[in-house]
Amino acid sequence: MIRGNVTATTTPPQLAPAAALETLRASGPQPTPVPRRQARRVPIAGAMMSFASSLVFLLVVRVLLPPYEGLWHALMTWDASWYRDIAIHGYSWHPTSARGQNPAFFPLYPLFERFAHALTRLSITGIAIGSSILFQAVAAGLLALIALGEGATDRQALAWVTLFLVSPPAVFDIMGYYSALFCVLCFLALLFAQRRRLWLVALAIGLASGMNPLGIAFAAGFVLWSVIELVAKRQVSFRSTGVLVGQAFLSITGLFGYALYLLVRFGNPLVFYQALKGWSLPLPVSTLLTRIVTFEPVRSSFTQWAAVPYGRNTSFLIDAVTALVVATLVVALAAAKGGCRTLGLWLVVFAFLVVQVQSARWGSEASATRFLLPVSFGVAAIAPVRRRLTRPAVFTVTIIVLLAGTAVFLQHLVTGQWID
Repeated sequence: MIRGNVTATTTPPQLAPAAALETLRASGPQPTPVPRRQARRVPIAGAMMSFASSLVFLLVVRVLLPPYEGLWHALMTWDASWYRDIAIHGYSWHPTSARGQNPAFFPLYPLFERFAHALTRLSITGIAIGSSILFQAVAAGLLALIALGEGATDRQALAWVTLFLVSPPAVFDIMGYYSALFCVLCFLALLFAQRRRLWLVALAIGLASGMNPLGIAFAAGFVLWSVIELVAKRQVSFRSTGVLVGQAFLSITGLFGYALYLLVRFGNPLVFYQALKGWSLPLPVSTLLTRIVTFEPVRSSFTQWAAVPYGRNTSFLIDAVTALVVATLVVALAAAKGGCRTLGLWLVVFAFLVVQVQSARWGSEASATRFLLPVSFGVAAIAPVRRRLTRPAVFTVTIIVLLAGTAVFLQHLVTGQWID
């Protein structure tokens, strides 16, 4: 007999390989719960910062504009005037015309403008500019929530919002553009994904797909991310596959509904693509796919950056470099956060499709960066990219670079030169 204290030990039950793998994944970094008071205070502060930045932008534009040119007129130029025309007069289509036609512009934003006009009796111009400023404030608040949910401090979240508000695409958010509402929907999708509300993710992306073709790239990233997660959890079944198919369809309902409308109205669901021929000749599908697979748009941005009809313009080269840098950062983010099941993969897919498909239409530019950058802020709010870019020295350099780009955008706005 052995005397003395004996500590009984038990052998932990052995987990099945799938359960062990899931336990290992669950033990990794998880979004930090945000206290309710903080969840209200920081997003409100971000929204107030957005209103302040919009006011500064408006004052700068007003000061730089010639005295004879009205501020509202300047803010309703470029695509904003197309959306206003659609909201007032609806769509028209002339198959033999070689000019750009309004079916190239997706319907959700002009539908919002028309609905708000009917509800408030305010002018379309006032609704377009006012709603852009308001939606940017909402987007800033949502971005702060995403950062907080990933463990950011109050200061880091607000610093991240600051970078978003001074980035060049923020210039569009004082104009009669859809871009601020598009950011709201993209940030909602990311926030719902963070909270595992996948049907709401699909709904937000579905609405975004009715606002711009780039919503389809976001949907593709979401579906691929969902498929990888489903396979990784080994939960593939008829039920889970059906749920995924339903979410995938919901994420493209905006585009599907628009194509159905065009089929009924004009007898052709692809009118929105053919309507681009006033700006660029629609490419055969085989040529478009070849350009995407061979990275031709990005490659030609380096070798052929003197484009027509805009003349010698370095923005094409800058766009390509920016898109590649953003994609590289997010690949590093995905690796640091656990691989393919993170939201980083979502943005990698999104970035590739945005830059390739959007620029392949034009043949020599990667100008989709103005759409890519705001969404990259949403995903890169996840640590560790956020932690690195909010360090004082890096933050200072980053904000200087962004402000320089924003100054160029503002200069294009006040001179009437198209931003690309």
